[in-house]
Amino acid sequence: MLALLIAAALTTGPARLTPDALRARYSGIRSLSADVVQVKEGRFWVRPLESRIRLRYTPQRIVWETVSPVRSTVTIEGDRLVVSDAAGKTRELGALAGDPRVVALLRFIRSLIAVDLDALERDFTIRYGEGELVATPRDGSPLRLFESIRLRFDASDDLTGMELVTATERTRLSFQKIERVPPPPSGGPR
Repeated sequence: MLALLIAAALTTGPARLTPDALRARYSGIRSLSADVVQVKEGRFWVRPLESRIRLRYTPQRIVWETVSPVRSTVTIEGDRLVVSDAAGKTRELGALAGDPRVVALLRFIRSLIAVDLDALERDFTIRYGEGELVATPRDGSPLRLFESIRLRFDASDDLTGMELVTATERTRLSFQKIERVPPPPSGGPR
């Protein structure tokens, strides 16, 4: 009997990700920081472009600091987006801030980083699988520029990667050294 239980445990795959487990894991985040490796590839890229990024998130503000290959910082506060280059010169989103597509895109960025399922479900249909969530845009969504979004999680439901796919480009993000306040609840079975 013991041999059968061990055999069954060894042959089962990873547990299926659930919305309840993710909501429990990501509710109440006051801040999050991470090192991110971003790889972009697509029709207009000669070869994949790899960037190193430092992410800092609070519900009010997101700072996406590209450390290499070219330093820049993107800051999102409310509906305001500011880009600073390596020399410190800044550009603000300005007139585009009122465009509903831009507002939807900024809301989308916040919801991805916070793994806010309720916000994501406004514009996407979500399918849960083995350690991943796949989101496809709903008809009429202002975020139809994406063909699919894939979020990957480890066995503790910690976000480890994202893949964003458009008609011409694929962007993969790998998250490392994630620090959260408050710390995530201890991982339990899904």
